[in-house]
Amino acid sequence: MDHVVICGDLNYRLDLAREFAERTVNAIDKVKDETQAKNIRTSLLRHDQLLRTISEGRAFTDFAEGEIQFPPTFKFDKGTLDYDTSHKQRIPAWTDRILFRPNGVQVHEYNSVQDAMHSDHRPVYATLSLNLVGKEVNTKPTKSRRRKKRTNEAKKTK
Repeated sequence: MDHVVICGDLNYRLDLAREFAERTVNAIDKVKDETQAKNIRTSLLRHDQLLRTISEGRAFTDFAEGEIQFPPTFKFDKGTLDYDTSHKQRIPAWTDRILFRPNGVQVHEYNSVQDAMHSDHRPVYATLSLNLVGKEVNTKPTKSRRRKKRTNEAKKTK
């Protein structure tokens, strides 16, 4: 069984007006109830370009993603918790993602590092378990490796 994991800045954005997106993201921080926060996040993710692209089968066919339970990872003013205050006023979005083929994969954790403020992105990480059943992992030396070892030993004794 092969496993494929894609991680990085996939550069997909939210198809929303900046003011609405930022106001909604800020609302998540203000609620105390996790169910309410999840509902607000879901309302934003309905406008996520990557999720739409996957659901329409235009890219990353057969890939999945862990549940997003963290704030958008882009676009921050470096060194701050503020979303883009430059003249470009880019829309907060989850551009940094981890995708995987779901067969035999279990997601234990999927999160971002909000304290990493050295960039205009926040890094994301995932802890995954991969099922290797059916995939034989050879830990014994192959014949060619054994042959090389004997050849090297013979050279040392001469």
